[in-house]
Amino acid sequence: MTLKKHTRRKFFQLAAAGTGFSMVYLWDRMMGNQLLTTLHQKIVLPLTRHLVSFYGDYIVINQKQHVKVFSSHCTHLGCLIDKVENDRLICPCHGSEFNLEGDAVKGPAYKPLKAFPFKESSDGQQITIQPAET
Repeated sequence: MTLKKHTRRKFFQLAAAGTGFSMVYLWDRMMGNQLLTTLHQKIVLPLTRHLVSFYGDYIVINQKQHVKVFSSHCTHLGCLIDKVENDRLICPCHGSEFNLEGDAVKGPAYKPLKAFPFKESSDGQQITIQPAET
């Protein structure tokens, strides 16, 4: 009968891997719950003439009076997108890039940004983002 010899180093490697996977899982669950809570609220935002405006959890794109609203959370790990360069929305965490249609054009993200329905006010000065369907 042969017994495998387990070393202390192997034990710590396995323990570190298990802890790492647990932390990633917990982070994913926490971010998902926070996003669900935030994205079910009715939000009123000013509609500026800027091409891209960042408002916390939302990105408003205003291209020649054609308006789109997206989640500002990267579809890779949920980091907050807060930068635009050369008509691309840039995630500061891992460098994912999205075009102004919300499509992922550079990874590691591969899913498009979540788009939100909204209504524009009659005077065109603000938009109301509709709550997500439950």
